[in-house]
Amino acid sequence: MIRLTGDPSDPDYWNTSGLTSVYDAGHDKGSGGILTFHDLLRISKGAIGDCSATVTLDIEASPPVYSYYPPHSLDVVFVLDVTASMMSGKSRKMALAKRALIQTIQLLWEQNKETRITIVPYARDAYIPNPFGGLSYNYLGTLFTWRRSTTSGNYIGQILGYRNGSFVSTTDIPAYMAQSEPLAASANLSLYNYYNYYKIQYSDIYNEDGSARPDTVLAGYLSTVYAQNPSAYNGNLIESVASGAPLTSEQLPYSMNDTGYENNTILENLIWAIPYGEDTNTQAGLNEACTLFKTPGFAQSDDILRRAVILITDGQANRSVNPSYPDIYAAPGSTDSDFLPDIPGGIWKYFLYLKQTVPNLISEVASRSANNEELLLAMQRAYETAVEIKSPSGGNASLFVLGIEIDAQSPGPYTREDVLDILRTIATTGSYLHEAAEDSSQNPIIEELKRLARNLLILTGSLQVTVTDSINTALFEYVPGSLRIFGTQDTLKLKSVSAPNITDPSDPEYTVYQKPALLPDISDQNVQDGIITINLGDLPYAPAAPESRTHIRLTYHIRAKGAAHGSHLHTNKDSETAVSFLEPNHLTADSPLLTYDNPLRTLHFPTPIVSCNADYTIEKYTGTATDDVFYKSISVTACQTVYYRFEVHNYTDSDAVFPLLYDVRGVQTIEEARSNPDRLIIAENFTVPAQSTAEFTTGYKTSCSEGTVSDFAVLETGDTYLYDNASVIVHDDTAYYTVEYLDKCTGQRICPDLLVADVAACSVISAHDHIRCLPCWKFVCAIPYHLHLCEGENILKLYYVPC
Repeated sequence: MIRLTGDPSDPDYWNTSGLTSVYDAGHDKGSGGILTFHDLLRISKGAIGDCSATVTLDIEASPPVYSYYPPHSLDVVFVLDVTASMMSGKSRKMALAKRALIQTIQLLWEQNKETRITIVPYARDAYIPNPFGGLSYNYLGTLFTWRRSTTSGNYIGQILGYRNGSFVSTTDIPAYMAQSEPLAASANLSLYNYYNYYKIQYSDIYNEDGSARPDTVLAGYLSTVYAQNPSAYNGNLIESVASGAPLTSEQLPYSMNDTGYENNTILENLIWAIPYGEDTNTQAGLNEACTLFKTPGFAQSDDILRRAVILITDGQANRSVNPSYPDIYAAPGSTDSDFLPDIPGGIWKYFLYLKQTVPNLISEVASRSANNEELLLAMQRAYETAVEIKSPSGGNASLFVLGIEIDAQSPGPYTREDVLDILRTIATTGSYLHEAAEDSSQNPIIEELKRLARNLLILTGSLQVTVTDSINTALFEYVPGSLRIFGTQDTLKLKSVSAPNITDPSDPEYTVYQKPALLPDISDQNVQDGIITINLGDLPYAPAAPESRTHIRLTYHIRAKGAAHGSHLHTNKDSETAVSFLEPNHLTADSPLLTYDNPLRTLHFPTPIVSCNADYTIEKYTGTATDDVFYKSISVTACQTVYYRFEVHNYTDSDAVFPLLYDVRGVQTIEEARSNPDRLIIAENFTVPAQSTAEFTTGYKTSCSEGTVSDFAVLETGDTYLYDNASVIVHDDTAYYTVEYLDKCTGQRICPDLLVADVAACSVISAHDHIRCLPCWKFVCAIPYHLHLCEGENILKLYYVPC
């Protein structure tokens, strides 16, 4: 191999495309301008092996990034994980996520005040935003698993408002329902039910001059609800809010800003009031987002680039929905007989929505962790819902994911990297997953969510890439069936469009996530006459983010022909092995359309070098003179004589006897040559001395009908066969001929000769076309009557006698 290094992380591994200059109409607030990018495309090529080698072509692509102008208004649904893992151990993860959500919404409004925001919290089930304010839910288990909203325990510290009772612990449905009813009623006493989480607009929070509207919701709640029973809120931050007391140093980190609450906007308070719950059901939150976007009139536009779902989670999804029982819920008045004693499907009987075995229903819901099978199915269900969100016939929305301190549940089937990969497949593209860690000083959660939201407001492009790899067919041949394609985008493994999913965990290519089908289907049909041509399409595969990286690897096997011997053998034809690519311009500022009207660029692969130290070789050359037979391919005119020279090399230290050397003309593959009975025997049972060469020559005259003639020389060694080929391209040319008018009796000319030039060399000339009426002479015969120029004849004699 000719790579300076075998390490893809080393810059010397790659050849790069250098400077890319494209036009962006949206640049500089719509003024337009030239953008420059560096090394959007990188390539590398290597080969490992000797007489049989594996060739690898690596291609890596990054996107050019353009601007919309003016920024479009958006419809954005934030799906917010509000479960215990987001705040366990006094974590500020949830408080910082809420702060990040506030700032991101403000960022979106800075770009376009018509953008509308909807917030869907979720735990065991989704809290559904109501158009007229508040959050509702179908699953009563959400209520009895509220966390206490005090600064003890997990230091949640949100101004939830009112919570009555403790965990329900019973195995009887009627008893459970009886205890659930006061909890359900207490929801109406909780502050979050008085705020609007549905299609929040800038004008809901700010006046036209940009000043904040007063929070009459909080003021009304304190005077009409809180004041009725202040003692029910002991330990809750709302006590400080009601009394006007500043937050303590212990409480302040769990507020929506570092200044306390005195100057909070409505937005800050409504997000502060979002409730918490137990357990995670990511699918439930995504289901609600999909339902919203599928609701007629919910979104302002059908443009997928203006519709977005942003999932905020720590990734520990462990519950799902039993698809066999999608609509069964416990309700006041439910009895044990309303539920099947055992739900078919084994592991499903413990799943969400009260579809558990009845005697263990409440205890399972309240305290049990999911088993491995549930985790696998839960994430698969979340992925399936995400597919529907992204589908043009479903939610038709882009899906982004902000992961916060992603980790895998223990015990469980996933590693942290597995969870990251699953979340990448949930997102529209892998680079739409951003991960942040809780940080009390800098809050990277805010920064990552801002970066993620900025992807809504930009346009990324792709390069249109085609690979052409010309194997050095003088020395090597492609091994049929060996062409393979592999790829990753943003660390996710890709598969070709028609490749089946690998579901067997013991398969080395198995992944816990479903591989995106973005690679083209390839086969031996992509290989013609030793030239591999593959259209990779648009790289990176759209949609992409500025940090997206797509890596494609092509591999195939080559094997030496009979002529390959030496320590420095080129595996491909240098000038014919390259990627060609087009770079897009953005010609209309407020449109996502990119135009590929730039000149085609070409980036050549380096030539891999291999060694092949064979014992014997056969080489075949061609030429047009006996002392000039040195070529693998020549172009000649029809009817010309060409010559072949065969060299049989013995590189060993012993004499070698070869049974047969033969030549076959007009075939395209060695398989055709070996099975063709029309062979020309060059030599039989001949000996080549040690470290020596035997030469043989032959020749033939080309005909007018041959075109390109591929000739194979085949050497049988006794154990195997070796071969080499040369080709002759036969083309038509021009010729001339002379017509003589002669006295039959004396042979003397009776008029000047007729010279005819610039006729096709393969023409057949008829004497009839050249008979003249000569005064006092009578035509009697012609020699020949038909003149075949290709046979070397070029004189036509017409005989006359006196009248």
